[in-house]
Amino acid sequence: MPYNDDIFISYGQLDDEDPAGDLKGWIDLLAERLPRLVSNNLGYKPKIWRDQFSLGGNQPLRAALEEGISHSLLFVPIFSPRYVQSDWCRFELETFCNTPPPPGVPAHRSRIFKVIKTPLLLHLTDKEPGQLRELIGYSFYEMEGDMPIEFSPDVVPSKDQRYWTALRRLAWEISNMLVELKHKPLPPVSEAATAGVSDTATTASGPVATSTNGAVDSPTAARNGGASKGASKLVYLAETTSDLANERELVRDELQQRGHVVSPEKKLPLEEVKKTEAAVRADLERCALSVHLVGTRYGSSPEDDARSVVRIQEEVAAEYGASNSAFLRLLWMPPGLSKPALDISDERQKSFIAELQTRVTAGAELLQTSIDDLKTRIVEKLNPPAKTVTRAGRHSRLKKVYLICEERDHDLVRPIEDYLFSEKIEVIPWLGQSGNETLMDYHRKNLRECDAALVYFGSGDVPWADKNLDDLEKAYGYGREQDWVSNAIYVGPPDSEQKERFRSIRTEFFIRNFKSVDPNELRDFVSAVKAAEGGMQ
Repeated sequence: MPYNDDIFISYGQLDDEDPAGDLKGWIDLLAERLPRLVSNNLGYKPKIWRDQFSLGGNQPLRAALEEGISHSLLFVPIFSPRYVQSDWCRFELETFCNTPPPPGVPAHRSRIFKVIKTPLLLHLTDKEPGQLRELIGYSFYEMEGDMPIEFSPDVVPSKDQRYWTALRRLAWEISNMLVELKHKPLPPVSEAATAGVSDTATTASGPVATSTNGAVDSPTAARNGGASKGASKLVYLAETTSDLANERELVRDELQQRGHVVSPEKKLPLEEVKKTEAAVRADLERCALSVHLVGTRYGSSPEDDARSVVRIQEEVAAEYGASNSAFLRLLWMPPGLSKPALDISDERQKSFIAELQTRVTAGAELLQTSIDDLKTRIVEKLNPPAKTVTRAGRHSRLKKVYLICEERDHDLVRPIEDYLFSEKIEVIPWLGQSGNETLMDYHRKNLRECDAALVYFGSGDVPWADKNLDDLEKAYGYGREQDWVSNAIYVGPPDSEQKERFRSIRTEFFIRNFKSVDPNELRDFVSAVKAAEGGMQ
């Protein structure tokens, strides 16, 4: 079938009426601007079908619509309260969905680009067409409390950057789909395809579907790192709450611009938790990495389960990661979360965040950084540097111990530093944190890379000691990939009742001496460090 048009815009006439009575309405401006932005990506203007300038005066409306829809590659419905109540809009949508797709449509991708102009009030939610309900869509509004605020398409007196960001995102993804449909050569038809197996390739381990940008889309590929060499990897970017919707879109844009396929592409089902978990698990099995954004709000829940969708996705990903060592997870929280600027009022969310901070396991990282740092870390995870074989020698056997102490104890631990140095162990000193992000990065780096850690509990208090012992466990959340060779805590002078009562089994060695700092009491710890082969690379 010949496709005469690239994009069919479907909308309710009410949505194109400007409240101020100006000549150009919301749809007019979209239909004018969208092809210009797409042309920046493709080098030519896409052909748009819209009833206002695509219908002849003597054409029967229904027949003309059917012809325009069936000869358009993509369908852009302008979703709104009017749209779901319009018989004509429903007719257009059903006609497009009933038209056979062109060859080369990527797996797990829809040719419908749902533009959400205005969200639905409760009394209209059951009128949303099933073909649109599962699509996440492109929101041209944001919530302020319980009220949606539409992005303004006006350029006078100033541009609403939120509108233009959403429009550019829409144009970029439409451009990529048009490239898939119009400019990529179709794969050669094999004997398997002529026998009716045209949508999948077959390997020794089973069927493998090819998704957008050539990414290998199969459980086997995910277990092997998500893609074969040279192919883009699939990433599960978990659904999040409205307070982090913009951050999620920024991450999604970054990934898609780098050629990665992002799941889920449809809304998760919320009728039953079993369906929610099954949908998440099915997507995770295709992916090499999952990314979870956690903010101040708890979020929506399935109808039969009190847990939020954000929490369910994290728990299913953790379960999947426990059974698949190649699968990676990144959990992200905005800086300042739980502080007055980002206070959490929902006790359920407070409990969820507290649990996350204490149960990050191997294969996962918990970050509380800027969104740009998160994007950088995702790219690093998806494209790890090639491991090189190093020449065996002194440096390959060098052990590093991270010596953590309160700033006032630097002079007291000098004998410990000298003793470790005499035992051919490299000592990495603790420089303090004090809210300095550079020092925090240094601290996390040492937690990732040192072979062992020694916490000296002297001038600090019990909360200080507990925090640093907890950090040894959180090291895996900061990207540590190997177990600690050994850990120890040395409870030294000055004496106090709190310190006398202090106990911990979080380290392999627990040493207490209030009279002096005696390096000889570290002999067993040093032996354990030296007994391990090699060193962290």
